[in-house]
Amino acid sequence: MPVRLEMFLHRAARRYARIFSISEIERELILQWSFGASLFYFFVTFSSWIQRTNATAEAAQNGSAVCWPYFQDCTHLFFLHAFPYGYSQSTLYMFFYGLMCLIVYLMWKKEWTQAHALLMVLFLWKVFAVFFLSFVTPGPYDYYHLILTSVLLFVPFKEYFLKLAFVWMYFMSVTVKFTPGWILGTYFTSMRSGLPDFPAGLTVFLTNLVIFVQIVDCWFLMSRNWILQRLSFSFAVIFHLYSGVLVYYNYPSSALLPVLILFGPLYRYTPTPFSKKAIGGWVIIILVGLFQLLGFVVSPDRFLTLEGHRYGMFMFEANHQCVATFRTYSKKATPASHWEGLQCPGLYCTVETSVESKNGETVSTKKIESASAWNRCDPYELWYRARASCTDPGVERISMQFDHSINGGPFYRIVDEPSICDLTYKPFSHNNWIKIPPEAPIIGYPVQNFYSL
Repeated sequence: MPVRLEMFLHRAARRYARIFSISEIERELILQWSFGASLFYFFVTFSSWIQRTNATAEAAQNGSAVCWPYFQDCTHLFFLHAFPYGYSQSTLYMFFYGLMCLIVYLMWKKEWTQAHALLMVLFLWKVFAVFFLSFVTPGPYDYYHLILTSVLLFVPFKEYFLKLAFVWMYFMSVTVKFTPGWILGTYFTSMRSGLPDFPAGLTVFLTNLVIFVQIVDCWFLMSRNWILQRLSFSFAVIFHLYSGVLVYYNYPSSALLPVLILFGPLYRYTPTPFSKKAIGGWVIIILVGLFQLLGFVVSPDRFLTLEGHRYGMFMFEANHQCVATFRTYSKKATPASHWEGLQCPGLYCTVETSVESKNGETVSTKKIESASAWNRCDPYELWYRARASCTDPGVERISMQFDHSINGGPFYRIVDEPSICDLTYKPFSHNNWIKIPPEAPIIGYPVQNFYSL
């Protein structure tokens, strides 16, 4: 390598290390473990995404993609092709797999500046995919991962802000539990399977214990009092191990590992930094709080209308059930059709399809029901997919009825529109075509269901 080029790269690496405070990672074991945990969750994420088609060119073409409400024309950015239509998606994620292997090697060599730069590549792709490509791909655990990784990558005082960011997200998560589903325990009692591994009589006590822990006890994770800190740490470990009974490995992989690393055997009390260098960390903390608040100002009832429910930490807060009916009115001749059996590709089941001629029009009916208590039943998601057919040849209009029940309560008809093709969806304020009681009438009552993912 020419001497000038070598000197330039060396200066660039030193400047990069200074800008992103790489020296903290080089000298602190707790940050090195956090780096490894972040890398591991990139592996967990991409091992799932390599199989998904939510953000592929085919999803854009067949109408199954769902963009964020604030970026509803995101499909023009889709360029990947998944099996059996192409290899570009699997090629991209295998490239990321190679990067992850290289990062492990660089960590072993203690080349933290280079490892940091490559982790940045994974981080930027995930941010792009989560916030610009797909509304239905990310989960709350992805927010945990991205926020903690942003602290690890970008700001000084990394150890302190990693701890504070985790506790702050914990605290933010409890805001979605201020509902009857958790306060009265109806999330679990409305299902036949109830709360896993505990008698029904303990449900209310345990759900409120979780609320208390997330409001008060979580702050003791950062305590200088050894006894209080250990008690809080022990409860967090038990809670996240137990949560895996319901949500499997994904959420514990994003939350339990930071608990063990930041607040476990390597824990030490970290004083609050007050200096100009700490401004970046405080900005991240403020942005997380504003992101959480946004979900509560968008709708008069975010849990029923689901408007803004993916802003902030949107942990499961209720047992949702819903029924959606779409009728497509067109001038084309009645097509030949056949029943293909019960179809449940994901969180919804198509339970009825029919075609009839009515007043000179062809009316195609499709009825969908939720297949999981975990499914939030977001009317925006179904509206967005159905609207894709508005430009099909011969289509005059598409009507939509949407009935929503929470925790075994009544089915409210929150959407009853004769033509969804003329509707728009506002991302940061209430949409008047989505009704709330008393404007939304009661249609019926659900039967008990089971918990399922």
